Amino acid sequence: MSPGAELKTARLTLRPVAPEDEGGVVACLNDIAVSGWLTVVPWPYTPADFRQFHEGYAMPGHTFAVDDAQGFAGILGVEDRTLGYWFAPNRHGLGYATEAARAALAEHFANVSNNIASGYFEGNARSANVLRKLGFVETGRDLKHCRALGVDRPHVTMALTLDAFAAALPIEARSARLTYRSLQPIDQEALHFVVSHFDVVRQLASYPWPPERNFTRTRARPYLGDGFVWGAFLGGRLIGTVGVTGAELGYMFAPDVWGQGYATEVCRTAIADAFALGRDHLIAGVWADNAASLGLLAKLGFRVTGQDVSRNTARGVDLPGLWLRLDRSDWPSA
Repeated sequence: MSPGAELKTARLTLRPVAPEDEGGVVACLNDIAVSGWLTVVPWPYTPADFRQFHEGYAMPGHTFAVDDAQGFAGILGVEDRTLGYWFAPNRHGLGYATEAARAALAEHFANVSNNIASGYFEGNARSANVLRKLGFVETGRDLKHCRALGVDRPHVTMALTLDAFAAALPIEARSARLTYRSLQPIDQEALHFVVSHFDVVRQLASYPWPPERNFTRTRARPYLGDGFVWGAFLGGRLIGTVGVTGAELGYMFAPDVWGQGYATEVCRTAIADAFALGRDHLIAGVWADNAASLGLLAKLGFRVTGQDVSRNTARGVDLPGLWLRLDRSDWPSA
């Protein structure tokens, strides 16, 4: 990723470390409850230590300050193929380490497939749990020096592969044949394969043609707006996407899985989830010449409520389209 880039998660912003972080970092690392679980951090920790870290070690694009809604929350880095992190004591137990590390690792693995190392001092159950949730597995045990305490401590070494990271990503839903989860940067190539077929993109509203990798990159990441967007996976393969953004249902699938009932299965799963979350109705927009989607939506209980003419980006023309609606009260009968 570019050196000045930020990563966003549902609750956090991961950004380059800045001089303004000095106060927060110094305060946290002078708490032995934080620095006592780290290897190279000195104690007491001085402003000069922070400046040395900021100027000599904090690499933009690899080392992040993590902010939540209240401000500075901690530091996380994926550097030299190693994951390291710490968070302020008043942010412990909120799941921030897992959330931030998952975002940084997804970005790393989207560009480099090398394994990532990490580890924790024995007794640090919180870090042990975080690393296991991310997909790390134990590779050995040794002694490491804790600079803050001035002693060697028993240490557990761990490693993470791309496949293990992907397998550990949270599953949002399941259906008879498929699993669903938020899209991640590691899904870029698979998503780009789907949108590299004109028969797919011609039925969408905003995708460009020919497909642009930079545009795909903006879509291969968790959706942070109102609703959800999932990748639909058959085994480990991404075969399409489905989302309810605001109240609008949208979906697309790779051409080689058309005609096998996946669209019906996926949309039923997404509709049920949306209504379970409290939506009272859903809408869907379809180009008037998309007979397959019109038939699918009718089968799901949608009814046409209006029509308009709008721009189809891939085809480069204005086209007639239809709007459809499904009320939650009609869903059980559908």
